[in-house]
Amino acid sequence: MRVTIDADKCIGSGSCEMLTPEVFYLNNDGVAEVVIDSPGPELEVMVKMAVDACPAKCIRMEEG
Repeated sequence: MRVTIDADKCIGSGSCEMLTPEVFYLNNDGVAEVVIDSPGPELEVMVKMAVDACPAKCIRMEEG
């Protein structure tokens, strides 16, 4: 799995960081960044929840 964020679309809601702090964090500008771009399968469900919870729909999760 590979995770990316379109920082230009991020509104800084923090839902991704709240759900999966191992993978996401909000930087000093309040924009989400990816900490681990290829998280293990044990985090897949939580990353999917973060993707679904993102109000800006700026998080992408790709298999492989």
